[in-house]
Amino acid sequence: MTTAVLIQLGASLVAVLFIAWLVGRMGLGADPRIADDAHAIRLADEAETGFGGVEVARDRAGFAAIVRNAEGRMLLIRAHGNHFAARPVDAGVEGRLDKDFLTLRMPERTFGAVTLHLGKEAGVWASRMRSVAHG
Repeated sequence: MTTAVLIQLGASLVAVLFIAWLVGRMGLGADPRIADDAHAIRLADEAETGFGGVEVARDRAGFAAIVRNAEGRMLLIRAHGNHFAARPVDAGVEGRLDKDFLTLRMPERTFGAVTLHLGKEAGVWASRMRSVAHG
């Protein structure tokens, strides 16, 4: 190999390593997850100041959660790119229960449908959604 080729190879390697470091530093390509109930409640409070979550149904994989406050209002929190997005769960939300899974389809179609693996709690939260829709 010639010196010019080695210099070019070294410069390319340094550039690739720099870009990889920069991407990591910016948080791009991250895999955001809701770590636990306290994290979900904090995200709900960030989305709506003073929401005051008291109960959480967190997807087993941590990609989404439903947070309920003492007044019975609910927010859906879901991973959205490197961050999280929240929407109220109200009468406009379509819910579908399938064994251990609860799928929510928001009126805002661009938000997309969210399927939460809630285990045996899926039916409890589906029932709460019905009471929101009829209350």
